[in-house]
Amino acid sequence: MRVLLLLLWVAGLVQVAIASANLFLPAKLKYRDNLSRVSPVIRQSFVVHSVYIVGVLLLFAAVTFGFPGELASGHGLGRFLAPAIALFWLVRAPVPLLYYDAELRRENRWGDVAFHLRCAFPSWHLRAASPAH
Repeated sequence: MRVLLLLLWVAGLVQVAIASANLFLPAKLKYRDNLSRVSPVIRQSFVVHSVYIVGVLLLFAAVTFGFPGELASGHGLGRFLAPAIALFWLVRAPVPLLYYDAELRRENRWGDVAFHLRCAFPSWHLRAASPAH
């Protein structure tokens, strides 16, 4: 159990790292230039969705840091949250493989590989914390 709690803390750090990476994405992906060509409602919706996604990631990290024992216990809310967060990451991880432009992924190979490794870590450890495992 002690090792699982440590791994959950590491998973929380990985989730913070993923959220933090979003600070660099606007410059890297030239959000300002690209979004200037769309209507204001699309631009504003995109920005709001981006901010909310970062908020959700930070919320996941806060839950993982604040309640690792509950996530690993298999009782109460942890019984729901550990597999729910793991499912989030398991569903999120293949999106770039199935949807994102392959050329963009090739041009940014280190980021592509790092993203997939970062997604795999929280999903695997949170899944291991779920009561079914």
